[in-house]
Amino acid sequence: MRVAHRAALVVASLAVVLFPMTSPAQAQQATAVVTSQTAAMAKGATLAAKTWKFAFASTATLDRNGVEPSLYRGKFFRPSVERVRKCIVQRESSGHYTSVSRSGYRGAYQMSGALGRGVTWMMLKEHRALLGSNEAQQAMVKLRTTPISKWTRYWQDAAFSTIYNWKKTKSGAKHWRGGRWHC
Repeated sequence: MRVAHRAALVVASLAVVLFPMTSPAQAQQATAVVTSQTAAMAKGATLAAKTWKFAFASTATLDRNGVEPSLYRGKFFRPSVERVRKCIVQRESSGHYTSVSRSGYRGAYQMSGALGRGVTWMMLKEHRALLGSNEAQQAMVKLRTTPISKWTRYWQDAAFSTIYNWKKTKSGAKHWRGGRWHC
């Protein structure tokens, strides 16, 4: 909020310079609009910073062991699929997000490298809205160049839900059919 407050003071003090041909009421209205936009931008920046920290560095996301509720609750999360998601995590990796199979599948959901890279493109649009365009792009590049088994819990959960529910609920279920037992 400090950024927004400082910006409002600057705009208010420059109102005479910025709006010399307007009445004091019009200058005040224009100042209010700029102040409101600045406050919204500051609020958005704060939310983006919190989201980045949660996704990459929070205690919850760095805990990569156990079958827990999904940390991702975005556009593709479906509470109705949560039981199946937990079953898949248990079946594929016994809840070990750092798991790597002998055949090269990685992470809690045992995804191939190609599927992991592909889902970063699928997650980009949603995360642009959450993180900002540049930050989302940086996040996806970071994920694309990192083995899935090293992704945090948030990103693995987000990848699963995005793939599993991309077109509609369970539209991507084919990626996790079969296995030791059916979920």
